[in-house]
Amino acid sequence: MIIILSDHVRYAIVRHAEETYPNECVGLLIGRIDESRIAVKDIFPALNRWTIEVGLTPTDAEHSQRDRFYLDPRDYLRADRAARARHLDVVGCYHSHPDHPATPSPRDLTGAQGVGGGSGFVFLIQSVCDGRATELTAWTLDPTGSRFVAQEIDIER
Repeated sequence: MIIILSDHVRYAIVRHAEETYPNECVGLLIGRIDESRIAVKDIFPALNRWTIEVGLTPTDAEHSQRDRFYLDPRDYLRADRAARARHLDVVGCYHSHPDHPATPSPRDLTGAQGVGGGSGFVFLIQSVCDGRATELTAWTLDPTGSRFVAQEIDIER
């Protein structure tokens, strides 16, 4: 599956990730899905609402917004309404990895499984090193939902 991003979308993700550094950013991807591609037309930036109270395990108390994010379901609903008003859909989400590679963590997999994102839902990860955006990667879950599969990104200019 190819993930199509416009320059505008790519820049908006970079800007959001750099502005929230050293914390993780989070947002939703608005666009269209067909059988062979996901065309992302816009983003819906959200606040990272991670607190210890939303943690899933006792060890989550050791973490902060620097290495965790929480997307409030109400933000998802707002994004969904905004997308539908434009005859689009929420096609995925993005978040940043401050000072870490743009590869999914075990926590990312747990979160993706909780969203129920199937093979038609994309997860973008933007690496940010020393406050500057670096690598952007795209992932979907395999059909069993047990692991991430890397996807190609095509930037339309």
